[in-house]
Amino acid sequence: MKRDQLLVEHFLSTYNRHHGTSYRIVRWPDMTNRKTEAVEAVASNEQGTTIALEHTLIEPFKGEREDTNRFMRVFSRLEGNAELLKLGYDIDVIVKAGAIPTGFDWEMAGQLVQHHLASQIPLLGEGRTSHEVAGAAFKLEVLLKITAHDTREKDHLWISRTLPEDSLGAVVRRALARKLPKLLAESADFHILLFEKADIARGFTDIRAELDSLACDFPDLQRIDEVWLAVTHCWERDDALFFYELSPNLGGRRFMLEETSTSEASVKVLGAAV
Repeated sequence: MKRDQLLVEHFLSTYNRHHGTSYRIVRWPDMTNRKTEAVEAVASNEQGTTIALEHTLIEPFKGEREDTNRFMRVFSRLEGNAELLKLGYDIDVIVKAGAIPTGFDWEMAGQLVQHHLASQIPLLGEGRTSHEVAGAAFKLEVLLKITAHDTREKDHLWISRTLPEDSLGAVVRRALARKLPKLLAESADFHILLFEKADIARGFTDIRAELDSLACDFPDLQRIDEVWLAVTHCWERDDALFFYELSPNLGGRRFMLEETSTSEASVKVLGAAV
């Protein structure tokens, strides 16, 4: 099964667990209809009620590939580093896109970042703090977001980038232009649009704000029953998925799906916004 299909399956599993429903995928139209644009998936329950689902990745900014290479050369060493974990907390290390320029020693910059965080994280409590890494040959700033978690959960450290300030609206606009026609062309009782973000830089409130600002340009948004956001930055690494309701009720439903590689996946209702 393709990754996109697996993500839709996991979303539907979460949806069923929360509502006590029994929807299952009955068709993958975009796989069987090669002649025209088709919706990604259609699900049905025992009563014959149907849901059309369309998934789309909120695509990266211009120059993302080159920026990712530099970013990972400096920051990939941080994830899974036991020296940086803080007991009882999740840590997000957030950097602006484009923060790592060319023409510098990225290996040395990575060592400096690791040393700086190792010295600062034990001193910090819950909250956000901004840091400038000393000793780098260029100005390197990182934002630390430290969040307490349930004592039964594992400690994590995640790295991510913030998108350029003017990029989110354009990305959402492109996604709506491409996906709304396919989704609404499918005859179904309910229509659900599932956005995906592989980075935690922008929260679900930011994306909802862009949807609201684009509502006049895309009147068909009113015909969509629900819009959700899947946050997948820790899916492959930590086997956990986060789902946030964007519409109609912003943040009305927020779930974490754990142990998604097993048949005993559990859904947690999240009580705080990201």
